[in-house]
Amino acid sequence: MLSVAQLPVIQADHIRMPLQIRPANLAQDRAEMIALFRRYLTPGSDEKRFDWLYRDAPHGTARAWVALDSEQHQLAGAAAAFPRSVTVDGNARTGWVLGDFCFSERFRTLGPALQLQRACLQSLEKESNAFIYDFPSQSMMAIYKRIGIAQTGTLARWAKPLRIEGKIEKITGSKILSRALGALADVVVAQQGWRGDQEQGDLALHEGTCGEEFTALDRRVREKGGVYTVRDASYLNWRFLAHPATRYEVLTARRNGTLVGYTIFGQHGEDANIADVSCTGNPALVARLLAGTVETLRAREVVTVSMNAGENHPWNRVFERAGFRKRESSPVITHSPQEPALFGPNHDVPWHLMQGERDS
Repeated sequence: MLSVAQLPVIQADHIRMPLQIRPANLAQDRAEMIALFRRYLTPGSDEKRFDWLYRDAPHGTARAWVALDSEQHQLAGAAAAFPRSVTVDGNARTGWVLGDFCFSERFRTLGPALQLQRACLQSLEKESNAFIYDFPSQSMMAIYKRIGIAQTGTLARWAKPLRIEGKIEKITGSKILSRALGALADVVVAQQGWRGDQEQGDLALHEGTCGEEFTALDRRVREKGGVYTVRDASYLNWRFLAHPATRYEVLTARRNGTLVGYTIFGQHGEDANIADVSCTGNPALVARLLAGTVETLRAREVVTVSMNAGENHPWNRVFERAGFRKRESSPVITHSPQEPALFGPNHDVPWHLMQGERDS
């Protein structure tokens, strides 16, 4: 796998634009970056999100690059990379997850996008013992292809319906009939899927922040082979419990008083998402945690529970046995010029990749 610096520069535009790329200063560029993201990326861009995402992460400060419109003397685009402490078969690594890539309308052509992304990747390639990953949109994949980086995997959405009254109403056109049939169908749906083993642990919703027991569990989990983000207490408290836009909850499993696993989930009206699952790896415990989370959400009248997992997540078969079905998928890219076999398209190292690995 070639590094980005070894690839030829691609001239995609015939019109020269007054664009300059430089590393961002997170203090001096903060206000302008927040405004840029709010206008072109997400309406949730504000000071709280910026400080949480760029400055407060326990695995390190984010890095960013900005594109300057030298004619109008303002930011025209930005790209960022967020550090993750990762272990690969027990060896410490740094993962850089890319995000917050955007441009103003004037510069939304392939040339400026290539210029900015190349600057980002070339800088990160100089980091020792690091690898890069991203969850690109289809338009972003076009940029990666022009740079010479291919898709290396997928992130699939798994879904489990909990209530089907609405679907029946769409078919029958009758609210009365859909309620009657829906109540019967929901009983059947509730029984579907492997529920694991109750002896695997006692389930309870966790109150307060995550403490040392979560760090101790994380150490035990990462003793097994595979690729893991370090999920110690400081990371969980930052990534989920301090999230500026989503309220996450934690369902724990304890055996004889010892924490053996948990799920982290959020609810948005009738839909819910399981963002993370972590445990010592017993399939029956994974199923037990999923079933407990589903029952918690069913009681809140959630219609569908979803979760995202990488294509080589070692628990995908458990997800299926638990009643989740694979729906649409989106691309994943990994980039590590030093170790193309490990992070290339044919890598077979199990990666516990879920929605929690993203930052957007």
